[in-house]
Amino acid sequence: MFNLMRITLLKTGLLFLIVCGISSNAAAQEILYVFPETVEKIVDQHLSKYKLNEDKERVYLTLDRNAEIYTLTISTYFVDRDDDLTWWIKGSNRVGLVNTKKYPLLLDMDFDFGATDRKAVGKFGERNGQVKRMRVLLHGFYVEFNKSGKILRQYHETR
Repeated sequence: MFNLMRITLLKTGLLFLIVCGISSNAAAQEILYVFPETVEKIVDQHLSKYKLNEDKERVYLTLDRNAEIYTLTISTYFVDRDDDLTWWIKGSNRVGLVNTKKYPLLLDMDFDFGATDRKAVGKFGERNGQVKRMRVLLHGFYVEFNKSGKILRQYHETR
């Protein structure tokens, strides 16, 4: 009887470890975004000018698309804040590669369709007006470009 309990406990523990390992591996996989070289070089130049409090402040990127025009924006956030934006940034598995560094990346659709309160999404067929959305006022440097990397416009708002 004692051996049967030990075997059952061992099997349960092993199954738990396997499931945890599979789910943590899936969450850890990142989607890497590589921008056209012209865009990456401009963004890298501007990132080198940022003076951040490295203990608390970090850079993240947002990517918007309007028809054939992309807008990549450099913004900052504070890692110790407990807000929706910080939660999204930390939870994103998308990263933008600039030079040799990877930065968290949010897409415009995150703001259009992402729910900030995952428990309050309403019931199927009755979601309109029930889902809390987030809007972010982006500031900092942004660059507009087309898919082939032609720079259409750049703008830098001082912080």
